[in-house]
Amino acid sequence: MQTIEEMNAILREKMMRMHIAPEEMYRNKTDLYSKFDTNGVPTHEADGKEISKSLSKKLQKEWEKQKRLYEGRNEFQ
Repeated sequence: MQTIEEMNAILREKMMRMHIAPEEMYRNKTDLYSKFDTNGVPTHEADGKEISKSLSKKLQKEWEKQKRLYEGRNEFQ
């Protein structure tokens, strides 16, 4: 069971992430990724190698989660 402090920390993190557009969430991670698709999802690692299919799926899933969070932010404003 989580403490109130842990739940508050999770909520604060989620509230901060609500203001990040999904298209921008990976673009500042140039130490990890060098190329992105039109949605801002990484396609190549920093060294120029293409990202594996499994990592690509994971990144896409996180992008979709961020998109839902970002689009739902108006419910809290």
